[in-house]
Amino acid sequence: MEVTPYKVDGEVNYNKVVKQFGASLIDGKLKSKFKGVKLIEKEFYFAHRELDNIIKKDFAIVSGRGPSAHMHLAHLMTFKFVKELQDKFGCRVFIPFSDDEKFLFKTGLDFEETQKLAYENALDIIALGFDPKKTEFIFDGTNMNQELYNLSIKCSKAMTYGTVKSALGLTNDKNIGVSFYPALQAAHILYPTLKYGLPTLVTIGIDQDVFVKLTRDVAHKLKLAKPGSIMSKFMPSLQGTSKMSASVEASAIYTTDSAKVIEKKLKRAFSGGRETLEEHRKKGGNPDMDVCFQYLNLFLEDDEKKIKELYTDYKSGKLLTGDLKKYTIKKAQDYFKEHQEKREKAKKLLPKFLS
Repeated sequence: MEVTPYKVDGEVNYNKVVKQFGASLIDGKLKSKFKGVKLIEKEFYFAHRELDNIIKKDFAIVSGRGPSAHMHLAHLMTFKFVKELQDKFGCRVFIPFSDDEKFLFKTGLDFEETQKLAYENALDIIALGFDPKKTEFIFDGTNMNQELYNLSIKCSKAMTYGTVKSALGLTNDKNIGVSFYPALQAAHILYPTLKYGLPTLVTIGIDQDVFVKLTRDVAHKLKLAKPGSIMSKFMPSLQGTSKMSASVEASAIYTTDSAKVIEKKLKRAFSGGRETLEEHRKKGGNPDMDVCFQYLNLFLEDDEKKIKELYTDYKSGKLLTGDLKKYTIKKAQDYFKEHQEKREKAKKLLPKFLS
């Protein structure tokens, strides 16, 4: 379920989003509490609601997955981030797979297909190394328990149709399941609070903040602790646009892509290089808008010294676009080869993540 974020000239203006949503930026003091968490240090996760208060005591993380396709690089990055938080804080993680949501919202996607994709997505998440003793998967279409369903009914009574319609911009041609689903999403978020008495931290892209706001209002009415959130920017698509799309195959690298497909996609990726080789050597490239560099910086390259070297060399013109792409292709192929091997082993581990 996506809500269009605030944009200026087609690009997301993150500072205006924060101001518009009434959230807070992660300042230096708060960032210092996440030493070693790469995506906070790089300010990819940049805004929050009550993050400072929630991490003062035990808390749970809720990070859902809407299975409309195989997972791609940006999805993996999100759950790798959650895994780092689990390692750092020892917190419980709840991952709802909302196959029902995708069936309700996506035209031409049948329920059985979303359930199959939920299973495939779960393997990718397990492959990242989550602790099964502290991680719970909830498949809405197959293993939702009575307690969670009952909570969703209570949440639905605490929401008005007018509020949901206004928040999501619903029109009268939408099916009635669409208007109910925010109640179930609120139940996902509040479930750890109800079951374990733990405040919830939701990891979201900024386009999902509206659902946290709705849930915070519901929590107040149900006399439960309000959830907090930590919000991310968007990982750019292969074309350089502001967000990867699971439904547009050419925009992303998927966890199931072969080495050959990865090479083909990254060779065509949007670059920050100059139009000619001579101009690039003279004026240098722009790593801040180069898709390959962004993928390395945020996910594929763990050596920060190497990242700085690539940045400096590309900006000076010493490193050419073709060479940067070649380096990124090798990194991506190696990473996904290893991930796919772990993904295969994850099939035997899935039962450990079910409640």
